[in-house]
Amino acid sequence: MAKLILKYEAAVLKEIPLQKAILTVGRTPGNDVVIDNPAVSGQHAKILVEQDQVMVEDMSSLNGTFVNNQRIRKSPLKDGDEILVGKHILVFKGEGPALPKAPPVTERTQAINPFAEETMVLDTKKRREMLAKEGGAAPAAAPSAGAGPAPAPAAKEKTGCLTVISGKTDQREYILTSKLSVIGKDQMASVKLKGWFAPKVAAIINRKEGHYHIAPSDKAGAAKVNSQPLTASRELEDGDRIEVSGVNMQFSFKD
Repeated sequence: MAKLILKYEAAVLKEIPLQKAILTVGRTPGNDVVIDNPAVSGQHAKILVEQDQVMVEDMSSLNGTFVNNQRIRKSPLKDGDEILVGKHILVFKGEGPALPKAPPVTERTQAINPFAEETMVLDTKKRREMLAKEGGAAPAAAPSAGAGPAPAPAAKEKTGCLTVISGKTDQREYILTSKLSVIGKDQMASVKLKGWFAPKVAAIINRKEGHYHIAPSDKAGAAKVNSQPLTASRELEDGDRIEVSGVNMQFSFKD
């Protein structure tokens, strides 16, 4: 029978037979595969059978789902594929008898209630390298001749900005145009801190649809927002103050 092997580094934690057409993977109880790690989202991914093919689908997780080190939204699986979820690996073994029968579409698309617990942004060199390889969106196709009036342009997303008020950094202002901006002295950091005691990664800012969320690295509390230790992901608002290792910055939106 097809199965998943849950591993952490070199240790095998458990084997999960693929006895259902859908297996959910996440941090909170109620999932078929529960991974109790703050880098794993409450509802992180699912393994499902579609037309006798086993697929893995990311459930809009914060840290993403990877197959053989490539970030995916939805991807078919073959024997031996490795699914990276947080810091854990699920190895897919496809040998055995026929796969379980897929349920009706209505069952597979049933809405899942969101989980309340925050997910910590995973910060590892390998993960940052994976994210850096992601491509941008494809350009829109030009309208064909005779087509109707073009739709109204979508509202322009607001662009965030960090202005350094005090402290040592490599710039005085940072325009946050990337989907992910790292604050720290790491060589891959977007906002580079200076000083012996500055953390390699103090916080990570995610941009999505004009909203900015700041989350701690694996070492929670290395940064403060409005004088409060940053221990979980939170949305940044215009005027918020961010403090990291003696550096004070103010977040604002550019016109």
